[in-house]
Amino acid sequence: MKIVIVSGGEAPSYELIKNELEDSSFLICADSGGNCLYEYNILPNYLMGDFDSIDRKALEFFKESPKCCIETYPTDKDFTDTELVLNKALELGGTEIILLGCTGTRIDHLMGNMGMLLKCLKLNINAYIKDDHNCIQIVDKPIKIKGKKGETFSLHCYGENVENLSIKGAKYKLQEYLLKIGDPRTISNEFLDGEVEINFTSGNLMVFYSKD
Repeated sequence: MKIVIVSGGEAPSYELIKNELEDSSFLICADSGGNCLYEYNILPNYLMGDFDSIDRKALEFFKESPKCCIETYPTDKDFTDTELVLNKALELGGTEIILLGCTGTRIDHLMGNMGMLLKCLKLNINAYIKDDHNCIQIVDKPIKIKGKKGETFSLHCYGENVENLSIKGAKYKLQEYLLKIGDPRTISNEFLDGEVEINFTSGNLMVFYSKD
């Protein structure tokens, strides 16, 4: 079951949200993520947070709808609004979770949101952070990825080295390479003819699909 989350970072475009909602079961919104939904006239199933940053007009609009469940939490809490809505998605039984509004100017929040991808990985749930220029996932086993010729992807370690990393079918190939934290060698690789095979024996690997 696919669940879409909209958090309070950089607002996703209307086109991105509508595309992700086409085959989704729930839309869950964190606090000021509701501002763009209000602007786009899109109603979430759940609106959650301490509501310290959502516009009052947007909040009142959602409160007036019987189809939107409002859950209010204290400002002082031991989790971010993004983790709050992610936990709701897990509670609802999501097996694929798309996190929108999770990038932007607050790099500290982005790092925390990357941790949400790892949390999902440990629960065997497919999760992706997406904006209008990037898609990010974390994997702990070999993967095949697809893209059009010339499109860009990058690989980074997450939390530990990635051992015996091999890349086949891309512009820049690699064979049994030890990818260490902070190593820039695997930035900005390119698809050639659709499918790239990525193999490794241990570690957590961040996969970035990016476009300007």
